[in-house]
Amino acid sequence: MTTHVSNSKRLLAISTAAAIGSVVIVGAAVAAVPNAPPSILVFNQKAPGNSVSIDYANIPVDGYVVVYAANSEGQRAGEPLGSLSVKAGSHTDLKVGLSAAPKAGALLWASLYKDKDGKEGFDAKGDQPVWTKIPMQNAFKVE
Repeated sequence: MTTHVSNSKRLLAISTAAAIGSVVIVGAAVAAVPNAPPSILVFNQKAPGNSVSIDYANIPVDGYVVVYAANSEGQRAGEPLGSLSVKAGSHTDLKVGLSAAPKAGALLWASLYKDKDGKEGFDAKGDQPVWTKIPMQNAFKVE
């Protein structure tokens, strides 16, 4: 009986160590990668209230994740609905607070901006977009 318990404990210890090792490896993959291009990943989501979820963002310098509404042609339009300050590197499961809750069916855009003016908070005039044209993949729908 003692041997069975010892083997079970040993197996549990090995399994736990392997799981922790996997988490460390996965965590390392999320760390900033030198020269990685800026990217953002956001999926359609249920009406979120006054925030939206950004699944993944990689930004090469300190900056902002910024969310916009879309016009009738589906293009980014108007002033930002919300922004979130982020440090350079890769980020997962971000929440961006919005000035108003989007309606179900609304199309929104997520973009990345470099903090160019050094001031606290996002400033559309002082901070610089990482892309000259926001990729179409950055659009998402509120369901």
